[in-house]
Amino acid sequence: MYLAKGIDGFDRVPVSPGTVRSTDNPDASVEAFGGDASSPSEDRHIGEIRQALDKISGVPPVASGVIEARIGNLTSANALRVTMVGLISKTNRKRVTYGRGIVAASEMALAAAGEAGLIELSLGDRELKLEWPDPLPIDEQEIAQSARIQRELGVPTERIAERLGVVPTDLDEVVQTQEQQETV
Repeated sequence: MYLAKGIDGFDRVPVSPGTVRSTDNPDASVEAFGGDASSPSEDRHIGEIRQALDKISGVPPVASGVIEARIGNLTSANALRVTMVGLISKTNRKRVTYGRGIVAASEMALAAAGEAGLIELSLGDRELKLEWPDPLPIDEQEIAQSARIQRELGVPTERIAERLGVVPTDLDEVVQTQEQQETV
């Protein structure tokens, strides 16, 4: 609740964040009262619960954002990977287990739909492959450099394009564009 002194029309306009009021009265004021005051024991209790939940979750404090202190600049993907290696390996193990279940359930659903005559599928159309994205950001410069090195080593263009997720005819354009950007 708010107590307004010396402001005309305060009772007609709702109080909300970002509301600006003006008056010519130098003695005017708006004071908040009531509500919850700061409670150190409650804040400490909430902090202890958060710490306990963090311990049993198995997620590193850096990954969950619990660490409030500045721990340095982790800007490169390699620095993030090293910091999060435990969480990433745990996630990858779960991906294997869950991935197998997702693929098996999806294949069974496709087989049932095929048997019921809802969709027409051959046996090869029922096989699925699940690919998980990399949890860390990918640097486009590193990808382009890797593609150039693979091309110089004689890796077929179609295979490089498949790894990059581009149409093979567009691969040369992507690599040339990257080379032009590096020379500028």
